[in-house]
Amino acid sequence: MSLYDSIRVAVGKVVDSGAHLNFASAADGIGKALGLSDRMVEFTHIELRNYVYEPAFRKIPVEDRILFLPHCSRNVAKCKAEYNEKGYVCKHCGSCDLDKAVTIAKKLKYKHIFIVPGGRMIKKIIDEYKPKAAIGVCCFDEALLAFEMLKNTDVIPQVVLLLKDGCKDTVIDLPMLEEKLSIIDSI
Repeated sequence: MSLYDSIRVAVGKVVDSGAHLNFASAADGIGKALGLSDRMVEFTHIELRNYVYEPAFRKIPVEDRILFLPHCSRNVAKCKAEYNEKGYVCKHCGSCDLDKAVTIAKKLKYKHIFIVPGGRMIKKIIDEYKPKAAIGVCCFDEALLAFEMLKNTDVIPQVVLLLKDGCKDTVIDLPMLEEKLSIIDSI
């Protein structure tokens, strides 16, 4: 990473660590100006934070990235996934969005893909794999926790919000996920 990139990352972390309320205020202001729903204000908040980190994220090769997918997107009644110490392993039964999300990530050469229940397991996996960047698919509250968890690390975050959240039968925004996974500068 160049000195300029290192400075941008440091500035982003400082802004993000002290500016959560400013991001929220900015998102609220944008929301009021555009007449956005609460859900779209949350999306705006996350995209503001994603924007801070994107220049550094796009320079990180796929092999140095990790993808976290939410276990709550599983179709529990039909899911064939197996659970282990690193979350669920998709068996590609086709009963939910996770099958498609894993397929998209693998097509883009992502090797570290985890379907997880949340925080503690994510921290354990990050500590073990030591990625330079992480993409998380989650609800707004989990996204805020993820940004908080990663702000004092060297891991560059990006988040894709769920189209439908609620801790069960959630829906992944597959086009947005593919867009985020594909963000990379030519090397």
